[in-house]
Amino acid sequence: MAASLPHPGGCRCGRLGDVANNALGDFQTPPALAAACLALVDLPAYARVLEPTCGTGAFLAAAGERWPDAERLGVEVQPGHAGIARAHARVLEDDVLTLRLDTDLPWRTAGPLAVVGNPPWVTSADLTRLGVTTAPRRRDLKPLPGLDALLGASNFDVAETLLLTVLEHLADQPLTVAVLVKTQVARAVLIEVARAGLPLVAAEVFGVDARRWFGASVDACWLHLRLDPSAGRPPAAADGYVADVHAGLHRGTPERRVGVVDGRWVEDVDAHARVRAADGASPWRWRSGVKHDAASALELVVDEAGVARTAAGQPVAVEPEHLHPLLKGGDLHHGRPASRLLVLPQRRLGEETAGLADAAPGLWGHLEAHAAVLDGRRSRIYAGRPRFSVFGLGDYTFAPWKVAVSGLHRDARFRLVGPAAVGGRAPRPVLLDDTAYQAAFSGPEAAAEAAVAWAVLGSPAASDLLAALLPRGAKRPVTARLLARLDLARLPVDDAEVVARARAGLARQGAEEACGGVPTALARLRAGTTDAAV
Repeated sequence: MAASLPHPGGCRCGRLGDVANNALGDFQTPPALAAACLALVDLPAYARVLEPTCGTGAFLAAAGERWPDAERLGVEVQPGHAGIARAHARVLEDDVLTLRLDTDLPWRTAGPLAVVGNPPWVTSADLTRLGVTTAPRRRDLKPLPGLDALLGASNFDVAETLLLTVLEHLADQPLTVAVLVKTQVARAVLIEVARAGLPLVAAEVFGVDARRWFGASVDACWLHLRLDPSAGRPPAAADGYVADVHAGLHRGTPERRVGVVDGRWVEDVDAHARVRAADGASPWRWRSGVKHDAASALELVVDEAGVARTAAGQPVAVEPEHLHPLLKGGDLHHGRPASRLLVLPQRRLGEETAGLADAAPGLWGHLEAHAAVLDGRRSRIYAGRPRFSVFGLGDYTFAPWKVAVSGLHRDARFRLVGPAAVGGRAPRPVLLDDTAYQAAFSGPEAAAEAAVAWAVLGSPAASDLLAALLPRGAKRPVTARLLARLDLARLPVDDAEVVARARAGLARQGAEEACGGVPTALARLRAGTTDAAV
C-alpha cells in the first residue's frame, strides 16, 4: 500500500480505514516497480502469495504475471482499494493486524508461502497525530524503559509491527518475505529475527530510489528474507544473521553485508571483522545534551556589543549564572565555536523552579515572558514536572571538558570541547543540545583525559569501526547506544600519534598546561583506570 511518508494534516477518526489515503502514506506502488521487485523473488509455480496491505493490488497483479498458477490473496482495510484489487486476486476487506495470519486466511491450496507488498510507511506517532485510536502496538522482545518511551524511543513504524506479526504467525513453515520498506524498518526486522533466533536461511537488501518512484526523501529498500525451520541455524552462523546489500534492483556482487554480529547490529560485516575486538564497551558513559524544545525562548544569540538577545532580537537581562555557552549538533559537525547562550532554569533534573521568582528575578521575568512557548511544549516528558523544566541535566552537564559529536550526521566528527567565553563573558563549561552526545570529564586530569579520548576517536582505526557500525539512512545515525560500543582501549592506534594529536588539541583550546599529562592519561586508558570521566 503505502510508499511515501504521510502528509501532515488534522484528522479526527478512530480506525485506519477512516483516515484519508495520503495521511496513511497511501501512494500506490507503480506496476513497473512491483514487477522489478518480484523479478528478484524465486517461487515454485504452485506457491501461495499473500499481500497483507494490498491497496489497489499492484503486487497481486505483478504476482499473477510472474506466477500465473500461484494462489494469490490480499488483505485491505479500505473498501475502495479492496474493490479495485479484486480484479487481480481474492481480497479480504479487513485490518490485517486484527487477524491471525496462520489460521484466519481462507487458503485453498497448501503451497509454500510468500508474503509480498509495500506496507504503510507511517509511524505510530503519525497515527496518534491523525487521531487513530486503534493504532497498532509495538512488537518487541524487550519493552522499553519509561523515560526512553517518553522521549520517543517507543515510536515505531507500522510496517515493522506488520512484518513482525507476519514472522510471529508464519515462521513455523518455509516462508519468503519480500517487501518494500524504509531501510530503518529492514534493519529493525533483521535485529528482531536475530533476537528471536528465527531460522533465516538467506537475506538480501536491494536499494530502491524512493525519490524516483514516489517523490519521497527517504532511504528505502526491497527486503527479501527466506526462512525454513528445517534448516536450523543460519548457514552463516559464525558471522551472525547477515544480509547481502545490493545498490539497486539487480542481483550482482553485493556491495557489502549487514546484519547482527554478537547480538548487535553491524552496518558492514566484513569491515567490522577487522576491528571486531574494539566493538565492546566504552570506558566512558555517553549522554545526550540538554533537551528543552523551546529554542525561541531559551537559546540566545550574542551581538557584537556582547548583548544577549532572543532570535527575535529582544535583549535579555538574565542573571549570568543562568547563562551557559551552547553548542548544537550542527555546530560540532561544522567546527563552529560556541556563539550562543543557553538560558538554564535548573541545574538538576526535577529541581523546583518556583523559587526563581525571588532568587533570580531576571531569569523568572524572561521565563514568564516566554511562558506561552514553554508551557505549550507538547512532549509528554514535561507533564507533571516543575514549570519551565528541561531535561539532560546532571554533573556531566557542567563538566569543564567534553568530547562531543553530532547525532545527526553519519560522518561522525568528534570535537574536544573546553570552557568557552561568549560575548566577553567569563569562560564557562560549554553545554550541548539534545542533537549532540558527549563524554564528560572533570577533576585535575580532565583536560588531558578528554584530549586523549578525542585523539583516539580521530584515529583511522576508530574511523574504520564507526564506518562499520553507523547505520546508513538513519535520521540519527549516532546514538548513545552506538557510542557505548566503542572500546577505545582496544583500538589499534599509534600511541605517539595520539599523544601528538591530543597535545595539539589542547594547545588550540589554550590549555597547554595540560599537555604534560597526556602520556599518563593515555597509559590510564590502556590500563582501564581512567578516573576523570563523569
